[in-house]
Parts: sequence; structure tokens; C-alpha cells
Amino acid sequence: MIKKVTKLLGAASLLLLVLSACNGPDSTVIYKEEATQKLDDTCFWLTRRKHFHNPDYYPVFNTYYKKQIKLKQYDKAACALGALTEVEMYFSFFKESTLKEVKTFKKYFEAKLPWDQTLFVESYLGNYHVNQNEYRDAIPYFRSVVKNKPFDYNTSVEVAHGYGDLAFCYFAMGQHEKAMQNDLKALQWFEKTNNITGKGGIYDNLALVSLYTRNYKDAEVYFDKAMASFKEVNDTVNMFTSLYNKIILYQEMGHPKEYELIKSTYLLFKKSKLKDESLELSLSSFYIQILLREGRISEAEKLLDDMKLMVEKLKSATADIEYLIALAEYEIGSGKGITDIPLLEEALKAAEEQEDYQNQVAFAEVLKSNAVLEKNYKQAYFYSEKLKHAENKISDHTIIAKTMELDKLYETKRKEKQIALQKETIYNGKITIALLFSLLMVLLLVVFIVFSRQKQNKIKKENKRAKIYTKKLLDKTEEERRRIAGDLHDSVSHELLNLKHSIVGNTPNSGEKIDSIIRDIRSISRNLHPVMFEKVGLSASINQMLDRAQSINQLMVTSDIVYSGTLSVSDELQVYRIIQEALSNIIKYAEAVAAKIIIRESQEDLMIQIKDNGKGFNVPETLSKKDAFGLHNIIQRSKAIGGHAKIHSDKNGTIITIDLKKTT
Repeated sequence: MIKKVTKLLGAASLLLLVLSACNGPDSTVIYKEEATQKLDDTCFWLTRRKHFHNPDYYPVFNTYYKKQIKLKQYDKAACALGALTEVEMYFSFFKESTLKEVKTFKKYFEAKLPWDQTLFVESYLGNYHVNQNEYRDAIPYFRSVVKNKPFDYNTSVEVAHGYGDLAFCYFAMGQHEKAMQNDLKALQWFEKTNNITGKGGIYDNLALVSLYTRNYKDAEVYFDKAMASFKEVNDTVNMFTSLYNKIILYQEMGHPKEYELIKSTYLLFKKSKLKDESLELSLSSFYIQILLREGRISEAEKLLDDMKLMVEKLKSATADIEYLIALAEYEIGSGKGITDIPLLEEALKAAEEQEDYQNQVAFAEVLKSNAVLEKNYKQAYFYSEKLKHAENKISDHTIIAKTMELDKLYETKRKEKQIALQKETIYNGKITIALLFSLLMVLLLVVFIVFSRQKQNKIKKENKRAKIYTKKLLDKTEEERRRIAGDLHDSVSHELLNLKHSIVGNTPNSGEKIDSIIRDIRSISRNLHPVMFEKVGLSASINQMLDRAQSINQLMVTSDIVYSGTLSVSDELQVYRIIQEALSNIIKYAEAVAAKIIIRESQEDLMIQIKDNGKGFNVPETLSKKDAFGLHNIIQRSKAIGGHAKIHSDKNGTIITIDLKKTT
């Protein structure tokens, strides 16, 4: 499972060199060269990243910066402060003194300079909030950056960072479609420059979007492209960042070379002597898994001590989270169990409040593992539900992304048809004009006669159609009323009655009962009509229904669907309703542990099968009862689409099979 992703996304987002204008950059202008700035020796020294770890770095900055402010040379002061903030963001190292200085500069001096000299202010403040996992607070700052129109290489790069950081925020909040939109804008602006490192950063972010929408093939391709870009410019730090990202991909895929990649990357980083505590902390959190896996507990404990020193130096929420997860994994792996469970529970609660679904997954996973270690299966189930909720929030965006893709495809085809129709109309119009004068009187007479007859025929047909439609509408309305009444009776009414008893008996869990009722009502509204059905199709809708059923019931449901979309939409909806009804019966009555949905399609037939391993029932006896509405519903819906339903049930479970002859 994906863990500690905030650090991963933060590192990748700082690489992006991206776009700014709402309508996209002007493709006729390409900014190939970085604009040269006349810097004095001190300001130039501050821009060099290799000097950041020099003990004199901050004293040199403070002396120079205060002098320029005193002399009212605000452009030089901005250059020095911009250099400091860029280096701190690169190493994910944010000092409170720098934050205070940036806020002061924004308040008193920002308005005295052109916008292109002060972009670092909004960028730094936004990234500071990102480093604290405060994504919503960060977004307004990045929007202030991208509202500007770049006019050269440097401004393209700065505004591009704003789009990259916006993409990161939306990504961390699980809004993958917005992240993708901003990444694509980033790519457009990046292509106006020749910065290879920035291009690698974009590939990294696109890989992450693909990873979290479970498009692993594309994710691996993008990671390889990112690595190739960094190798081209010999960017060692970002090469390690990309390797870190690929470890995340291998974890999610369950790749057999996952641990081999962790070990080789960590040892190579230690050998490189690079000074990047943020990256070293992240790689160490993975390497601890190797040590625990190999039973090297004492080495893992020593590495945790080293990580604690890094965390104290970095002073960031992201680093704190990585250390907490690593410490919890160590305590579980060593068999001791987590020593400070309330701390992790508070961290999980904070992640939920921030809608930080990635870290929700990480915290819920270790808390669940600890509960299993302590054989507290009630708590394990509780954290398992938390884990499912966060994972579902992440995976929901896969369906959203597919819907967006279908919408775009539909819109493209619609425009193509409009263009073709317009061309045909123009052509036909020219011919019509040429013949109009000679045929006008004849046509008017013919049109009048034809129109009169058609109008009379149309009135007759509409009257007949209206009668038929009214009858069908009444039948369907009555059918849906019966269904709604049944649902409300079976779920909401019973829960309301239980709630009444709970209140009368002074039971303290009435709030939980109310929550249950609310969930039932929402479930009923979804059952009335699957709103995404026409867009995502039968197979995707069934899988979504099964995922939802698993998330709220203690039932494992799998699917094996081979279907190419040959039925009409109305028939597909009936198939969906049949499976929905069968699954509902399994949950309510079967006492099953597992169920499976199978759809098999041949050239002439379609077979739908629903299996469960429940307690079974007497089919003839149950069908003869007046309350066997669910089974009769399945049978009648099958007949409505030209199929035949067979129900077999015994003590080993129930199998419902629908054989459907496809119409030619």
C-alpha cells in the first residue's frame, strides 16, 4: 500500500516548470535562454545550493539583506530573499525566521517592485503550508502566482512552479482530475523552455497521477522518462527522488523487485554522500522495512535514532509523519506493539480533517496491524473500515477520470458532426437557391398538401402513442412506488423503530442509529438509479456496486465479467437491476461470507450468474410465498429482456443463472 506520499509529492512538485495563462501559452513564442541577472558577489553566492549547508550561509544572508533594506535597495533585498527561499524549498527545509522575514517583506516592500521580482513570496508561503500538510491554505498563494502572464524564460519558470504546486495540492487532497489539469498546463509552459530538469519533474508528477488512478503501465513509463531526463543533466538529487517514487509504484503493484529496489537505492544514496536530510529520511523509512523483514532489529533501532535527529532538524509536518509511521512499523515488526496509540489516532484524525487520504491510509494501516498483533479484532475491524474509506476516496477518482475522458470523447464527436452538418447545409443551400425561383410555386403547393396530410396523420399517431405511453408510465410509476415502499419498509422503518426503543430505554448509542438511517436513505437513493450508468457502462457500474457493497458489509464480492457492450442501454440497466436485487438478497438473508458475479458472452448468448456460499433455501417453497418479491423481481426482469432465470439453492449456497439470447 502507498505510504508517506506527502514527501514524495512535495519533492516532485518543486521540480515542475510549467504554465500560467488560462488559455495556455502562445505557441509562437519560445523562451529558450534563461534571462541573465546582474548579481553582486554576495547575492550570487546565496543562489548556489552547495553553499546552503555552510555554517555561514544564514549569517551572510542576514547581514546582506538588512543592509539592502536599510539602503532602500529593495531589488537586491528581493534577490537575496528569493535565493534563500528557493534553496529552502529545494531541500524542504523551512525556518521560522525565514517565514517571518517573507511575511514582513510582503507587508512593507512587495508593492514597491514589479510582480516578476516578487513571485518567490507567494510561492514560499504556499510551500510552507504544503510542508505542514495544510493544502487548502496553500492553494490561494499558488493561484496568486499563476494569475500572471509570463513574458520571458524566468517568469515562465516561476509561474510554472505555481501550476506544479497547485497540482500537488489537489493530488494530496485526492482530486486527481484537477491535479492532471494543472500538470497538463505545466507541460504546455514547460515546452516553451529548454529546462530538462523541469521536464523530468513533470514526468514524475504524471507518473504519480497514473499510479493513484491505478494505471500502472503508464506510471512506469513516466517514471522511466523522468529518470532519463535527470540523467541527461546529471541531476543526482532528483534521480534519487524518481527512484523513491518508483519504490512507491512497486509497493502498490506488489512488484517482486520491490525490496531489491529499496535496498539498492538506499545503499547508493548513502554511498553518494549527498546532503539532503528530507530525501534521506524518506529512503530510511523504506529501508527500515528491509531491516525488519530480515530480522535486523538492532540496526532498525539505530536507524530510527538517526531519523529522529533528521526530523528535529527539518521541523516539518511531513517529516514528523514519516517518522511516526516508521516508528510504528518498527514497534509492530519487533513484536512490542505501538507504545503511543493515542498519538497515532490524533494523527489519523488530523489527516481526516485535512482530507489527506494518502496519510489516512498510512495511519489506518499501522493501527490496524497493531490491533491484529494485540488480537483486538474489534479495533482491527474499525481501522479496516477507516482504511477502506480512504482507499475508496482515492479510487473514486478513477471513475471520475474515465467519465471526463468519455465526456471529452463525446464532445469531440459532437463537434465533428456539427462541422459535417454545417458543410452539408452550405452545399445544399447553394443548390436550393439555384432552383428556388423555378420551383417555388410548385413546392409551396406540394408542401401545403403534404403538410396538411402529415399533420392529420401525426395527430392520430400522437393520440394513440399518448394513450400507450400513459399506460406504461402508470405501470412503471406503480412499480417504482412498490419498490420504494419495500425499501423504506425493510430498512428505514425498522431502524426508526429501533431508534424509538433506544431513546425510550435511554440507550446512549442513538446517534449511531441515526447515522445508520442516513446511510440507508442514501443507499436507497443510489438504488433508484445509478447516475453514472450511461457514461461508464455496465461492467464499470457493476464493479462500483460491488466495491460499495464490500465497503459497508462484511462480505467479499468478486467479479469475472467478459462483456463487450452488445446490449441496448435499457437491457443493460435491467441486467444491473437483476444483479443488484440478487446481491441485496445475499446480504439480507444468505448469511454468506463470499459471493461472485460472472458474465459470459458468446456470439449468440449472454450468461449472467450470481453465486454465494450462504445457507441456501427451498426454492419452490420460497417462490410460493407472498413476500418473495426479490426472487420474482429477478425472474420478471429476466423475461422482460428475453431471458430465462434458473435458481438453484442448497446448504452449500445459491446459484442464480440467467440465459439471454441476443437479438440480431
